[in-house]
Amino acid sequence: MDLSHIVLDAPTLKLCLSIVGGLLLIAMVRILFLLRTNSRLSEATAKMEQQVLNQHHEILSVRSDSNAWRGELQRMFDAFRAEFSKRLEESEQRYHDIKQRSESVIKPSVPVALAEPPPPPAAFMAPPAAELEEAPVLPVPALNIS
Repeated sequence: MDLSHIVLDAPTLKLCLSIVGGLLLIAMVRILFLLRTNSRLSEATAKMEQQVLNQHHEILSVRSDSNAWRGELQRMFDAFRAEFSKRLEESEQRYHDIKQRSESVIKPSVPVALAEPPPPPAAFMAPPAAELEEAPVLPVPALNIS
């Protein structure tokens, strides 16, 4: 098709002008809709970014709280372990002391020439019980964790 065959009279020019004007009007309306959508999306993006920042701050505060809690539990556990380690050492020391005292009582003494005859068996049994009397073992005091 060649342009020389199209007759450029008023109705043809009006038709072309109305088609181009209609397309221009459609394009302008489309641009307005796109601008409105773009402004709504930018507002939504700003809100989302604010939510992300808020969530990030919340995560950091929760993490710091959990680290503080973990540190407090670790300190309590260390104090607990130190207290019971000390009590265990004291108990072992008491055990060794009692064991040494019982061994010294049971240990046979050097025989000595007796000037008098040995006592009767009933009288012989009573004194060792009095000699073996020991201080009572005290209960371990409760651990105070604060």
